[in-house]
Order: sequence, then C-alpha cells, then structure tokens
Amino acid sequence: MTTLNRSTLRRLKKLKQSSAVWEGDRRSLPAKIRQPQDSSNIIPLHAHSEESKPHCILWVDGSQGMVRSMDVVDSGVGQEAFVRALLQAIEHPQSPAQPSLPQKILVCDRELQFYLRGVLQDLDISVEYVERLPLIDEIFSHILESFADNPPIVPERFASALHSQSEQIWRNAPWNTLWDHQVISLEIDRWDIDTLYAIVMGKMGLEQGVIFYRSEESLVKFRHRIVSGSSEDEIEETFLHQDCLFNLFETPDLEMEGDLPPFPFRGKMRSLPTAATPMKPIYGALHPLEGGRPYLYDEEAIALTVALEALNKFWEQYHKRLSTSFSNLSGTYTIYAPSLDSDAEEPINVVVKTMPDLANELHQLVVEDDEDDDDDSPLINEDLWPDNALIHMMTIPWEQVEFLRKASIHQQLSESIPTILGTKKGEGLPGLMIQTSRPKALELIEQIDEFNGIHSLCFNPAEDIFGNICQLGLMVMGNDDLHLFGEFDKATLSGEHHKRWKQRAKNTKGNVCVIVAMGITGASRGNPAPHHILGYYEIKLIDDKELGLGKLRAEPAFDFDF
Repeated sequence: MTTLNRSTLRRLKKLKQSSAVWEGDRRSLPAKIRQPQDSSNIIPLHAHSEESKPHCILWVDGSQGMVRSMDVVDSGVGQEAFVRALLQAIEHPQSPAQPSLPQKILVCDRELQFYLRGVLQDLDISVEYVERLPLIDEIFSHILESFADNPPIVPERFASALHSQSEQIWRNAPWNTLWDHQVISLEIDRWDIDTLYAIVMGKMGLEQGVIFYRSEESLVKFRHRIVSGSSEDEIEETFLHQDCLFNLFETPDLEMEGDLPPFPFRGKMRSLPTAATPMKPIYGALHPLEGGRPYLYDEEAIALTVALEALNKFWEQYHKRLSTSFSNLSGTYTIYAPSLDSDAEEPINVVVKTMPDLANELHQLVVEDDEDDDDDSPLINEDLWPDNALIHMMTIPWEQVEFLRKASIHQQLSESIPTILGTKKGEGLPGLMIQTSRPKALELIEQIDEFNGIHSLCFNPAEDIFGNICQLGLMVMGNDDLHLFGEFDKATLSGEHHKRWKQRAKNTKGNVCVIVAMGITGASRGNPAPHHILGYYEIKLIDDKELGLGKLRAEPAFDFDF
C-alpha cells in the first residue's frame, strides 16, 4: 500500500486538529454529469460507456454541515484519488473552511475504512465505519435531482416525426455526394425562422449529418473565423459562435472483418451477408449566447422536423442531378407540421434551393487559405475517386492473389510478391478496394495510368481543427501526386480491424495491393466476385517519415464533435 511521505506527514502535523467529525464517500454519477475538461459548453458527440460513468468524491464536515472538497473522477481511478481529495479538504478546503485536521472520519465502505487507517495511521485521526452517511446522502440527492429535471432530448409529442425524418436522411445519405461547402437554403417563415441554410457533413467519412444555420451571416462568419483562427482557444470560441440546429449521427464501432470472401469453390463465389450500418441520431442546438444544448425545445423540434422532411423531398427529386453538378436547383414542398397548441397539423410551403454562388465563395475561402498558409506544401487531391465509390480496407486470400496475378485484367505486379507467395505467411495480402460502376472503374484505371500507376500507400499523422488526432490515408502515385482515400479517427485506428490490417502488412514486409472493382450495387457491394475486379496493383505501404509531410491538419472538411 502506498503511504504518505515523511515530509508530507510533518507538514500535516503542523495544522491544528479540530474536534470535527468528517464524512467521506465516493458515489457514481450519471454520465451526463461528467466533468468537462474545461469550462466550455461544447456538447460531446460520443456517448460514454456504462463502465466510464464518472464518480464523485466528497468530503464534508459533519459538525458544521460544510463541503470541504469535491472531485469528479473516472470510475476506474483507484482509492488514491480518495486520499488526494482528503488532503485537499485538509490543506486547501473550499471557502470559508480553514485548513485543519479532523478528529474523526466516517465512511460507509469497509475496504475504504481499512485503507484510510493504513494511510492516516501517523496522524492520530480515527477512521470509523457507519452504515449511512446522512449528510452526504442529502448532498448527493440534491446533485441528482438538479440533473433529473433536464428536458428530454426531443419533446415526446414531436419525437416520432423527427426520428422518422432523421432515419430518412440517414437512408438518403446525401454526404456521399455533397461537400460541406455546398449550401442548400430552406425558406420556412415559421417559428421566428425565415430561412435555414443546410450544410451536409461527412463527405470525408467522419461524423455524418446535417447542420441547419439560422442565418446566412452566421454560416459565413463561422467559415471566415475557422479559416483565420489558429489556436485551440480561438477555434473553440469560433465553434460556440455558431447559430444552428443540427442532426448528426453516431455509428458504433463495428468489429467486423473487411476481408474478401473465400476464393471461389467450383466456380462460385460464396457471398457474405451484408448488414445495414446501425446509427444513433443526435439532435441539438448551438447559439453564441446559449452555447451548446444536446436537446431541443418544442419549436426547435418542429422546425428541425420540417427542415429534414423538406430536405429529404428535395434530395429525392434532385439527387441524380446533384451527383453530377451543384447547379441552380429549386423545389417547393408542402409539409404538414404539428401545431404547438393542438394535435392538428398545419400545411407549410417550404421553398428549397441550392446556393452555388455561396458554395463557391465558401470553397474559395479554403483554397485561398491553403495557398497563403503553405505555398510549398504538396497538394493533397480529393477528386480522384468516383462519387459514391466504396473504399474499403480488406485482406485478399493468397489463392485469390495467385488468381489475380494470372487474370486478364489491368495489372501492376511487384517482384516481391512471388517470394511472399512461396511462404504464404498469414491469412492473405492486405489491400485497399475501390468499388464503383464498370464505366467509372475503367475511367479510374485510365486516370491511374496517366499518373504512371500507383507507387504506395501511407497513413500520415494529422489533427482536425480541434486538435483531435487522426490519420490521413494517402495514395502516392507514380508521378508523386498525393490522393486522399480516407480519414481515420482515433476510434478507428484503435479498432481491431485496422490493427489486424496493419499487422498483416507487417507480415508481408509492407507489400499490399489496390483493387479496382465494379459491382457497387446489389449483393456484390463489398463482396466483388472475381469477374468484377478490373484492376490489380501490387504496391508498398510506406512509413509517414518516408513521405516527409510531418503532421498535417485535416482540411477542408469541417466535421465537428458536438
């Protein structure tokens, strides 16, 4: 058991010992009471697990009915945190208490009693066990009551309609097509809202959803401030200056293999079943004076429901044209909105329009910022991949590697692979699959040829605009051009699938492959049969130090954690 230093004991013994009886305890709290890392009012996007619920450590003077110290810690923190809070109560208590030693300490945990007896044995403080601590029970009761009164995330009357439209926007997945600078306006003229300005988030593969700004001015100011901000404090302050409603989505980590199905047996490929990706909608609001709220009031819930339904109708009418160009498009839709005062619905005509001029203005902000900040840095391209292409890390069984090397398809073969095939260490060759339609796959292969083939893949360290660590997946072409194929956040990097892929690449001494395949729709999505594979490239996975870019900043995508 860890004990106090002799110097600490001498320091504590110099304090006056009162006749007070203190109570101490440690209780679990709801996750929403978790103490933030700072004083900001940013809403955490990812919910904490049950195991990570915070604990509150409390030391009170039962004689005076006064809290001397309080701390919020993770549930996994040991008993040492309890002693640290006690030392704070002794030497640096909350005002108006004065530094002093208690005569007696009461706890309601036998294990904690024995632990404290050992730590405090040289301080002449009695540690006793009691079944209940009435003062601490009362304090914790007030703490929990203060948070139990929070409103529901969505008012019950409007929850069903909002969830329905949220599920529809998830199924439509406009983030597979639209970039986060492409603005769509929705003229509502209700609930003190004239027009909402929708930004679709998630094109680069991070958090997906839609942000509805209450004014064009708020959106434009936010983008200008993001471009000009540099320090974390400036960026956080900028984040809180948004004036918007939002519907984002959280997807749980999927522990599933991304391997291709086993090699065909007797001429048939065994397809693996594909499951729909689960999602959890997240609703809330941001305002410069209110900060962030992870819940909606009545008018906000209705407005967000109407906005999502109008956006869904617009998308279903124009998604094919939006996939080719972001031009001037408009539509008027009758939405039946629930009433605040009754169960009746009222029809509302919502005019939805694209705003290509504003989209170009916002995009130009990022382009100019890139040119000003780092004129000598290599350009990382994002436009090589076809719209709606599936880009996936997987492992190809060795038998299929041998088949692809002999197939009559476009190939880029490495002299290293035959030696590796001789040993067949591990389950197969790690690879990156790009799956799209046949015409787009053939066009992509032609473009790769113009870049003198593919040289290598690299995962380069980066951070988003809030300082969160991530990695950029970069494809290095034969002419040294760089093309981004994905952003990988901390959760993905620590996931089993990514770790296994990296380990298999280590087993093959950095030899990996890239596959270009057709068959993006139907049962072959994610499971291309051999005849779907049109291009096969054997390349190297290189270290980021070899690329020499250093830590990059993930731009221009603005994917935020609310």
